[in-house]
Amino acid sequence: MPGLLLPAAPLERALARRDRPAFAAAMAALEGEAAKALASPLRPLDRTAGYYHDYFCPEHAAELLFNEDAPHAHACPVDGKVWSGPPFDDAWGWTANRRMAQWVYRLALLWRLRGRRAHLDKARQYLTAYAARYPGLTSPRVGAQSVGKVTYHALDESVWAIPITWACHWLWDDLDAATQAVLRRDLLEPAARHIASQRIFRIHNYENWLNAAVATLGEALGDDAMVRRVAVEPFGFQDQAERGVMADGHWYELAPSYHFFTLGAVLALAQAFEGSALDQRASPAFRAMFAAALRIAYPDYFIPATNDCWYHCNLLQEVGHGIPSGPAFYEVAAGWFPSPEFNGVLTLAYRARPRDAVEALLYGPNSIPVTEPPALPETNEAASGYAVVRPELPAGEPGYVMLKYGPHGGGHGHADKLSLSVYGGGTRWSGDLGTPGYGIPINDSWYRHTLSHTTVLLDGEAQPPATGELLRHRPVEGNAFGIIDAQVAWEQGPYAAAYARRVVLARRGYFLVLTSLEAPVERRMHTVFHHAGHVSAPPAARPLTPHLPESVSYGHLRDPQGFALDAGAIFGIAAPCSTGVHPLTLGIAPVAQGALVLATSPGNPASDLRVALIIDTVATQSWTAVAFVYAQDARIQWRVEAAAGRPTGVTIQASGGTDRWTFVSGEDGPFAYPLG
Repeated sequence: MPGLLLPAAPLERALARRDRPAFAAAMAALEGEAAKALASPLRPLDRTAGYYHDYFCPEHAAELLFNEDAPHAHACPVDGKVWSGPPFDDAWGWTANRRMAQWVYRLALLWRLRGRRAHLDKARQYLTAYAARYPGLTSPRVGAQSVGKVTYHALDESVWAIPITWACHWLWDDLDAATQAVLRRDLLEPAARHIASQRIFRIHNYENWLNAAVATLGEALGDDAMVRRVAVEPFGFQDQAERGVMADGHWYELAPSYHFFTLGAVLALAQAFEGSALDQRASPAFRAMFAAALRIAYPDYFIPATNDCWYHCNLLQEVGHGIPSGPAFYEVAAGWFPSPEFNGVLTLAYRARPRDAVEALLYGPNSIPVTEPPALPETNEAASGYAVVRPELPAGEPGYVMLKYGPHGGGHGHADKLSLSVYGGGTRWSGDLGTPGYGIPINDSWYRHTLSHTTVLLDGEAQPPATGELLRHRPVEGNAFGIIDAQVAWEQGPYAAAYARRVVLARRGYFLVLTSLEAPVERRMHTVFHHAGHVSAPPAARPLTPHLPESVSYGHLRDPQGFALDAGAIFGIAAPCSTGVHPLTLGIAPVAQGALVLATSPGNPASDLRVALIIDTVATQSWTAVAFVYAQDARIQWRVEAAAGRPTGVTIQASGGTDRWTFVSGEDGPFAYPLG
């Protein structure tokens, strides 16, 4: 039986490193995973697994706790409630298959590195069990597009098939001819045919995984025609890189965890072709994808959860489900594209965790220079529409403000043009919540709805897709203040002919947000902010009854309170920070006949409540202005143009200093920014 033809270089590197101290943690992790596999009751299922996104608590939007001993009992991590039956029992199968595929990959590798018979036998047991079931498995999703056999859809099938193929490759020479024949005939060849038949032919993270699986299986089986179809033909991996990776290196869906999910597929494909004529390491887009995420990272290396991003996405920890960890990705980046920025990520990661990724053994550098990473930049990602400034928030501590103005992001985009993400005090204070599992109702009614974002709404309706435009970006570093100024005009739906502009002016210890909304007819205009913490000092303003749209999305707001804004409003929030809480003083400029609504809103998970601030006005045009001053003793005094209602300036007193801002055209001074 001919052997499988995947590259030999990864195993050669691992063999050379297995006894080196620098890789002791990675070897120990391999041993630990192998021990779990040997003791586990998991066996390949006799049915197609369910949908991963159904494995979430419908009440708390939190992923359920997987217990391999309890396929019919699934506990919520928030309150311990146990869910069972469909769809949870079927969705349990996603993690079961994921674990077994990763275990067989590690068992096969460890067999080659240590030669322990138990590892070979267990890996063979898993593989032959899958081979016994694979030909007869049929998806229950009759008529659905791109289905799996082992898994819910062909994307999951691809993620599962790649480690299975590498495991066969590493074990092949130690299997008898009959077992080789079974694995080739009943597992590898039918998996290759099935996944190839399920391609969807579009530029998408999904298609990248199908391409990667077909390439890995085709390369292993020596099927050059199959490999060529996912390489050079339309919607193959070269086409995906040219049309899907934007000029600034971000994946076009503009959700960082989908960026890494796609990069995981690109990485798997590159690993299958290492050293061949199709070696992908020379692709500029490949390296650019590793670098892009670093530029928009928060100071603690979490990533803003824009669009359908997982909220826990962190370059030093996990960046998504079913893919390598952040450090594992950057092991490959540092091994293939040595640079201070990639080495710096690993240096930071390994201060808090061991260097235990299997990717370190197979692809990482021989050693990691102990180096501080380059300073995270204040950047405008022009193609993707992320503009970042990094003021100190509070004074003396790293801070971050990002405005999102670019393309929608396709099917994984959120309706949140001009939304803000804010970090300070060692934690995420405001911004995108990303998404929990897609299978729960609150995902559409809250997490994907415009209202859950720090942005603008008309008549309570979700924004339609649009692409905004940056007017100006200037970093805080080296200047009196940083600037982000962007605008968007909508052309469709309930926002047709509407226009919005948002200006962020950032300085040490605080930032200002000026927002303009225009519509051709009178509309109810909402400027919305969310911030972690709780109201510590309510506004000293006339109370009134809040008027909010009657919709499912607005129904997620709790305990709304209304206040008149004719004279503006000042109030305080106790914001959580790494040392406890930090005071935030918010000052809202006067809005004629406007109202302030304060409420609590769901975070991620939904039980993690935030302060929601809504500036409510009915008009054809409005300017709103809010100062976020992270100091206890702050004083904020706005000046507003009476005729037009536009703010003309503000005086900020905090931490012993006074800044006088002007927004009138023609004015000059250290804190002047004309709004004309």
